[in-house]
Amino acid sequence: MSNLIGLQVHTRRLEGNTAIVGLQGELDISTSPKAREALIALLTEGCRHLIVNLHRIDYIDSTGLGALVGALRRAREQGGELRLVGLSGRVRRLFEITHLTFAFPIDNNEESALAQIGAAKVSTTT
Repeated sequence: MSNLIGLQVHTRRLEGNTAIVGLQGELDISTSPKAREALIALLTEGCRHLIVNLHRIDYIDSTGLGALVGALRRAREQGGELRLVGLSGRVRRLFEITHLTFAFPIDNNEESALAQIGAAKVSTTT
């Protein structure tokens, strides 16, 4: 598959230590470094909880999966989490085939992911 679309990364930092990252285009060998850099930068800057919206991802390969797994590992090392939202047809199927649905928390939308993060923050502070 040719990389005519590339990858766009849209980041929204929320109050506290949470950010929403929207990825758009293709997440493959040529674009996964851009995604990895964006996610790791947020974690380095203190955003321990990341929500990654894959609704506009057209294609993902193993290097794209690797970038997400690496960010998940880093978030967990920092006591946070990385939640996925917006997994459509082919992308969801890829996560199922690779059994990554067991590794990543997956929510239907950003609002439900934020609610899960909020609940986790409350339970760890009480």
